[in-house]
Amino acid sequence: MLKKIPLRIRFVLVASMFLLVSCVALMLLSNVSAVQMMEVITVAPSISGDSIAMTSLTPASPIDQPYYHIFQRKTAIATAVIVLVGSVATYFASGYVLKPICDLSKEVQKRNIENLGQPIQLPQSADEIRQLTQSFNQMMTDLQRSFSLQKEFSANAAHELRTPLAVMQAKLEIFALSESQNEATLEMVSAMNRQLERLSKLIEDLLWFSKDLSLERREPVPLYPLFCDVVEELSELAKRKSIKINIAETDCYVMGQDRLLERVFYNLLENAVKYSPPHSQVTITAEKEPGLVRIQVADQGDGIPENFREAVFEPFFRVDKSRSRAVGGSGLGLAVCKKILERHHAQITVRPNKPLGSIFKIIFPS
Repeated sequence: MLKKIPLRIRFVLVASMFLLVSCVALMLLSNVSAVQMMEVITVAPSISGDSIAMTSLTPASPIDQPYYHIFQRKTAIATAVIVLVGSVATYFASGYVLKPICDLSKEVQKRNIENLGQPIQLPQSADEIRQLTQSFNQMMTDLQRSFSLQKEFSANAAHELRTPLAVMQAKLEIFALSESQNEATLEMVSAMNRQLERLSKLIEDLLWFSKDLSLERREPVPLYPLFCDVVEELSELAKRKSIKINIAETDCYVMGQDRLLERVFYNLLENAVKYSPPHSQVTITAEKEPGLVRIQVADQGDGIPENFREAVFEPFFRVDKSRSRAVGGSGLGLAVCKKILERHHAQITVRPNKPLGSIFKIIFPS
């Protein structure tokens, strides 16, 4: 239970308990000493001329002494005041002591995959916080190097695979034009073409995912023409499944790059069409609200379980692996969407579409 309390409060509680125990012990010892002193027979010297006479004083009962009760009350009040003042002082002192840790925590929270290479400024003090900051900077440097190598490998591998794939597709297309092929051969060629198309799509997604996707140049992008272009590209796929794509006319626009945003909505609408049953509908809408633009892509498919609604944006994640392979999914489409939208300072989430399907919601700052 104590581990769930913030470090500053824990430090204050421990210090307050220490003060309370110390003061109570001191108060008890003071009271015991007072009682013992009042019970001791004291002999006071009485000086008369050149001789000294000793006079015995009769001990008084401490219970009947009002001064003793006053002493007890004052020591109890002093104990409470000391504990209270000490706790308040400890709270402010701990805030001063823990401030470098709080500052370091804030700087760590600002770091993400885009600025891992930016080191945190070292504190002036040569203490444990400086050592911790140095260790974290070194860890970020190693992570940045690892991410760079990963992206470079993905990009190089994708580029190297594109050429042989293009050659294989061309050879198969030429082979399919031959009139001497029987039905089994044509079926095999068709299956190979489907797999090559799937592999080409995976390579294309890998290239998109490994790109830096910088947004040095931004311009207004009207959404309705962009939606129409994407739907036109997907018209053949939608026609094969008898799926109707509805576009709500809008005059909304967002700031960004149309090429990157086209990729986002292409991936979202392609997934919506692929994972929707035949003779269903896919709807895309855009609405302007105070301070933001809200875009929704709704389908009537099987939907995404609640415990997978965040994981679907991770690379190569699939809710149903067998179904994804059947429709040719690469597992990178939504990850590419999230990466591009983050460059545009936009957020993407998914929620259920009643009674069936999913709604992908995108919020752009206006």
